[in-house]
Amino acid sequence: MKQRWAVLIDLDQTLVETSALAGLRRQRNWAHVYQSFHLTTLFPGTRQFLQEIQKRPLLSLGIVTTSPRPYAERLVAYHRCQIPVIVAYHDTPRQKPFPDPILIAAEKLCIPPTNCLHIGDAPNDILATLRASAIPIGLCWDHSLRSQAASLPEFPLCSNWGEVLRIITATIEAKERE
Repeated sequence: MKQRWAVLIDLDQTLVETSALAGLRRQRNWAHVYQSFHLTTLFPGTRQFLQEIQKRPLLSLGIVTTSPRPYAERLVAYHRCQIPVIVAYHDTPRQKPFPDPILIAAEKLCIPPTNCLHIGDAPNDILATLRASAIPIGLCWDHSLRSQAASLPEFPLCSNWGEVLRIITATIEAKERE
């Protein structure tokens, strides 16, 4: 019998290109941040990737972010992404690199952490994933994670959503054969 799996995605700089908001976010000027969402974009292929995941009945989607929930929910809605579970900054007392946010997302989706694949762009994403006994996938849009990967345990490092989808498919198929 095939198992259910979760695909958990980091929000900023993984799902959505939000670098233009960094200064406003540091100032905690949330009204101005929300008014500036037009400066953010989905990375190439994001919408197609999400649609492909949603077509697969045994895959569930979630976001795990260190951003505040109102920001995360509004940003996801602005980009019209249909992602049913969001675990944000205040949903857990400890954030990434601790495993807590990944574990909470797995619990909300009723999927064991070992059946969760977490896609992130930073060392803390990878560390949190490994500490949760989930499966990390690095997504490196700006190549910053690539330079930091040597100090981390081995994990797949992708540069586009097509590569991520191939890793997800291959990982699930390999685990199903075990």
